[in-house]
Amino acid sequence: MIGTIRRALVASFVALALPAFALAQEQIEIGLLLPFTGEYDWVGANVQPVAQMIADEVNESGGIGGRDIVLVQGDTEGTVDAGFTAAQKLVNVDGVVGLVGPTSLSFAGVRQVVLDNGVPIVTPTAGTTALDMLDRTYLFRTVPSDALGGRAIARAATDAQYLAADEPFSNPVLMVGQAPAMISFRDPIQRSFDDYGAPVAATIEFTPGKASYRSEVQEAMSSDPDLIVLVGTPEDSARIMQAAFQAGYDGGWFVTQDQTNPEFIELVTAQLAEGIYGLEEVADPDSAQLNEEFRARFEEYAGKEVQIFGTNTYDAMNVIALALLRAELNGEEISRESLAANIRPVTDPGADKVVVHSYTEGKEALEAGNEIDYQGLVGPIDFDEYGNITAPFGIRHVEDGEWVTEAIIPADALQ
Repeated sequence: MIGTIRRALVASFVALALPAFALAQEQIEIGLLLPFTGEYDWVGANVQPVAQMIADEVNESGGIGGRDIVLVQGDTEGTVDAGFTAAQKLVNVDGVVGLVGPTSLSFAGVRQVVLDNGVPIVTPTAGTTALDMLDRTYLFRTVPSDALGGRAIARAATDAQYLAADEPFSNPVLMVGQAPAMISFRDPIQRSFDDYGAPVAATIEFTPGKASYRSEVQEAMSSDPDLIVLVGTPEDSARIMQAAFQAGYDGGWFVTQDQTNPEFIELVTAQLAEGIYGLEEVADPDSAQLNEEFRARFEEYAGKEVQIFGTNTYDAMNVIALALLRAELNGEEISRESLAANIRPVTDPGADKVVVHSYTEGKEALEAGNEIDYQGLVGPIDFDEYGNITAPFGIRHVEDGEWVTEAIIPADALQ
């Protein structure tokens, strides 16, 4: 009787397992290694629908050699430890061919997993300087380095053409949270203010998550700053701004991408947010028409507006899909190695290449026997030897309780 039950269980397992194995052969798994829960869950929520829109475009046009792209989520929770765990599962259990993500928040936990296993990543969300010169084969990003972001902050703060009605700031203080994603900004900001003739008067590193930042604010104010550059989580930034207001600080503020959104104004209150400056990744002005078309298409697809990292994700997914397609058309086995090897051939410029801006355009060109140069919404995706790109930055300013774009600093102005 027991033997009969065991045989029945084995037969049931085989019946269940075979379709799963067959399904795995018909799909190409791409991991979305991002925070889907926790304080930064909005990053995953912003990226996932854009990535899915491109995956649908690929699949509805026949997939990669008939195989659908399937997105598999790995929740980093915006932490190093959870990032390590999520990367291990995507790489060693789910067997993904490539990854979209991670963010700077969890990169330290992901880094060795992807390098040890040779998994290509194209991240739309990690500006960390830890990526600047790390690897020449597997790591790519469609978001500029924090080194450029820090330089953009210093350039804007010291040049009236990028400010609203303010005079250029001359005595900045930097307050930065003691977390890898935030410390990444510290040296570029300090170095760039030096370059632009307004050395940082003091740098105060603070512990994230404290209930009060009164002593840190007093230390900052002792330098009599006319500007505080604040690199922290939205919640910590709100506490710091409130403490500074209570202490009588009436100088300027400059915040990074995490705070340059309507939710931060609501968190800190419109009164305190009025007049602050913020940094934002923006699309290349030369790609304005393409961006309008993308935004309209996404709103029809998802029923909502494109959010931060949306354009970067569009480019990351197109690069991955076109690299997979090129490998397939060349008769290569779809693998991590072939994906990594085909990323530069679909993005590098070339005199005889066809410039394309979408997967569908690229597919037509590749199938016609052409080589392609994918140019994205954030500008040309011309990776340097370490997989970095340059891109413009938007300088935003809170006016009447809303963020408005005050100026755009072109990439060549940050050299």
